Amino acid sequence: MERITCSLYTSSIRYPHSIAFCDSRHGISFQEAEIRIRRMAHWLIMLGTKNSDRIGLLSENSIDYAVGVYAINRIGASMVSLNLRLTEKDWKQQSELSQCRMILSDKNHYDRAKSLGLPVYILEDGPQTSLNSKAEKVERLISENINPDKEASVIFTSGTKGIPKGVILTNGNYYYNALASNLNLKLAAGDCWLLSLPLYHVGGLSILHRCALAGASVYVTHGFNCEEINSLIEASRITHLSLVPTMVQRLIESRGNKPMPYTVKVILLGGAPAPKKMVEKIRLLRLPVLTTYGMTESASQITSMSPGDPADKLSTSGKPLKHVQLRIVDSEGKDVPPGVQGEIIVKGKILFRGYLNRDVWRKWHDDQWFVTGDKGYFDSDGYLTVTGRVDDMFVSGGENIYPGEIEVEAASYPHIRACAVLAVDDTEWGKRPVLFVEPVETVEFNEQDMAAYLKTRLPKIKIPEKIISLNRLPRAAIGKIDYAALRELYQKEYSS
Repeated sequence: MERITCSLYTSSIRYPHSIAFCDSRHGISFQEAEIRIRRMAHWLIMLGTKNSDRIGLLSENSIDYAVGVYAINRIGASMVSLNLRLTEKDWKQQSELSQCRMILSDKNHYDRAKSLGLPVYILEDGPQTSLNSKAEKVERLISENINPDKEASVIFTSGTKGIPKGVILTNGNYYYNALASNLNLKLAAGDCWLLSLPLYHVGGLSILHRCALAGASVYVTHGFNCEEINSLIEASRITHLSLVPTMVQRLIESRGNKPMPYTVKVILLGGAPAPKKMVEKIRLLRLPVLTTYGMTESASQITSMSPGDPADKLSTSGKPLKHVQLRIVDSEGKDVPPGVQGEIIVKGKILFRGYLNRDVWRKWHDDQWFVTGDKGYFDSDGYLTVTGRVDDMFVSGGENIYPGEIEVEAASYPHIRACAVLAVDDTEWGKRPVLFVEPVETVEFNEQDMAAYLKTRLPKIKIPEKIISLNRLPRAAIGKIDYAALRELYQKEYSS
């Protein structure tokens, strides 16, 4: 049976005194991290955790959370990362569906966690546990060698346009995704990656795995605060950042035209396609941004730009990484030529095992190709451009309309921070597009002026029926537009 040595354990041998995790208060070395992981693993076993149990994690980002991820993994258990933005009802549903044995919570969420009807333990207590007389027997249950086919986590997708699904990821999924990403980015010991994405999201978890594999540090924050991030950047504390477009926009606005220090090597931009205006600003400021495309089902990245790629490729999502195959196919599953849109399907060692208790959600082509539901195309150089979701398309007056086409043009209007299009019922046309926009706070927005602007850039059938300005569009965990919440808002406030 193939085995993988835990990356953090390997780094504790190769780089014992290098910083593994740090925050604004302190840092711990790889050697100390390994000690704390073993203590927490002992603690979990003494609490009755068995191989293949599932343990819920309900906590803000912290060093203890990172330690918990590895401790759970090292005893052969699986973590279920619970989204802090959800309600107790959602947590209870997800913990029951995944059959969690217990919940590990930070102190701030302990009282709410107790409502889930499971044993709840304070996450911070684990690494402080002193070993008892049974330690030697328990030690044999903690392994540095990991089965790549064994389940490592269950992550529930955000469900911004549908029902959340529990994605089962294996040790091998995380390992090979991190390996491919590090080969592409040349992440190395001495680098430090900002962890501002939540650890209940695959984008946050993937940072842990990349850095442990490379011997790099993780700087843990409790969210994305521009003042804090800029202080870290100017102090040369961080070399790598993973951001979504809204974060990049806020960072650019907070810095004005101030150049990025050379110590920042990579800003990995994913989560959603970057608007044209943002791409232009990135080029103008020569920011070290590399666009990427990925999903929970692939343990994060599928494609990425590489350092040294030309700036004109920033409008793409880069090329497929190692350990993944990617094709663009038509409705019959046949490959389409460069420049022609089709559905994106993927295959490889990074691909998830399946959905939790939801076989109906499995969408596999022959030979284990996974149908992503995303549409896009390759250019002549092999770079992928993602253009939207296949199921977003709606018919209005007999014409096919993709919301992404309207969103791209709307985002090019001056002083727009974000936008989103919904298809709403219409007695005459069947469906019509409604555009929501989030203007820059300091600008007075005029819907009529924007409508006139769009008339010069879109066919008449694609001109939005309404343009609605909001101070802030609803967003999911990592800054993506929450279309489900937006539709609920529309039906409640604007559908009459």
